Amino acid sequence: MKPTIEINESNFEAEVLKSSQPVLVEFATGWSLPSMMLDGALDEIAAEFVDRLKVAHVQLDRSPNLGLWYGIRCLPTLLYFSDGEVRVGIFGTTSKEAILSQLKPAIGSRRIPKPDLGSLNEG
Repeated sequence: MKPTIEINESNFEAEVLKSSQPVLVEFATGWSLPSMMLDGALDEIAAEFVDRLKVAHVQLDRSPNLGLWYGIRCLPTLLYFSDGEVRVGIFGTTSKEAILSQLKPAIGSRRIPKPDLGSLNEG
């Protein structure tokens, strides 16, 4: 079973906006190389944070209105939703480590495992 879920226009509200846990949504196409390069990292994040974070894919060629609603202009685009609102946007192909470092402030430092990015508890 794949650790990520497929989202479309009919299930977006239930799976993302009304989700009881945060959701990281990839907006992409199923055929573009940058999108395919990100899939492995997203599968790893989904498996690693299965009880704390839902990871989903939206194929914009199948659900173009979602791209319009969120103003998607760069593929792939990752949007992190919490309580039905976008909290973090990540644009373009990137690594698992870069994704986690950008999500760290939104998720909370105690929930993200290594790599150690230095001391975050100052003062």
